[in-house]
Formats: sequence, structure tokens, C-alpha cells
Amino acid sequence: MRRTFLAMMSLAVLASWPMTASASLSASATLTPQQLGPNSYEYSLTLTNTGTTPIGTYWFSWIPGYDLLPTAPTSIVSPPGWKGTDQREGIGSGSVQWVNTTTPLQPGKSLGGFIFDSPDAPSKISGTSFFAGLPVEQSFVYVGAPETDPGFNFVTTTVTPEPASIGLLAASALLLFRRRRHSV
Repeated sequence: MRRTFLAMMSLAVLASWPMTASASLSASATLTPQQLGPNSYEYSLTLTNTGTTPIGTYWFSWIPGYDLLPTAPTSIVSPPGWKGTDQREGIGSGSVQWVNTTTPLQPGKSLGGFIFDSPDAPSKISGTSFFAGLPVEQSFVYVGAPETDPGFNFVTTTVTPEPASIGLLAASALLLFRRRRHSV
């Protein structure tokens, strides 16, 4: 009887204990491709911290145990304070991991300068990976060093100019050039 009473009192105390708001890890990212030459592309990423905790690791094209890039990156550039590496973590060709444990990306902030080069065309990078139909752009962020907390899993979004916009821009430039030429 005494044990039951103590157990019920403990539950009552815990139920009335003030709950603190828990921090959340959340992010989004955009990827912008640029062709450098035949079979050579540069991919520039901007990471946005949409959560309430800092981000110290951004791991692009990866899920635990599987690298999702079709081909390993040929070059990796990092924003100041971040270190980028090709992390071949298990099965697959490659992934890109950027880590900054001293000055992580703060909540509400965005950071560009995450860049890698690849022979893979944008259609491959924004497509489906070899593993279970997952998007190649599958990504993870961590509060600190990689895999030291549960992390947050999301899919990066590719930003590409619409063909109609490019055509309209080219037509406008041509019209402006002709107009200046005739007015001289």
C-alpha cells in the first residue's frame, strides 16, 4: 500500500513539474548548379537554420551508412570557419560533409559558400539515388560534430532558372543592343 502511495505521489509531482520548452534542430538548403564545361558542374549551397539550436554539421547527399552522390566530388570549397570533406561513409560513391564546431550557424541565419564540383549533371543531382529511391539531395544537419546527436533529415531544393526567363532575358538584351545601335 505504501509503495502504491509513493508511486502515485511521484507521478503527481512529475505531472505538475513545469515543463521547459525543448530546443529543435531544423534546416533547409538550396542548391544552385552552374556548368563549368563539358561534364563539369559547380554546385553552390546555401544552408538556412530554421530551428532553435545552432548547426555545426551539414552533410549533403547522405543518410547514415549511405553516400548518395552518383560520383564523388572533384573539388570542395567551404565557407569561413567550416571544413568540407568528401565523406565516403559506407555504401555509395560520395557525399559532402561540412563541419564547424567553433562558430556554428545560429538559428534564423543563412550561410552560403558550401560548394562542390562534380561531373554529374544537375538532372542527376536533383534526381533519385541508387538507394531505395531516396533523393540524391537527401541531407542531414547536426548541432555539433557529425552523428553526436539525432540530427535532422531534410531534402535540399535545387534552384534553376526557368528556360522562359533565360529566353526573355536574352531577348531583352538583344532588343536593348539593337535600340542603342539604331540611336547612334
